[in-house]
Amino acid sequence: MGCCLVGCVRLLFFQVWRLLAAALLALLLARIDGYVERRYPESTAGRAWRAYRGRRKSGGS
Repeated sequence: MGCCLVGCVRLLFFQVWRLLAAALLALLLARIDGYVERRYPESTAGRAWRAYRGRRKSGGS
């Protein structure tokens, strides 16, 4: 019985750890995206990226 409980707790711990790591990575990438947009607003790559992101919002497929 105890062995099964330890396995379940270990599984939950690693799932929560993965969730936390994914959330932190998403926050980091969002901050980097905002920094790049502020630093290089008129670059060709920046305009292409904004057009790509805007396509998803206005397309609605």
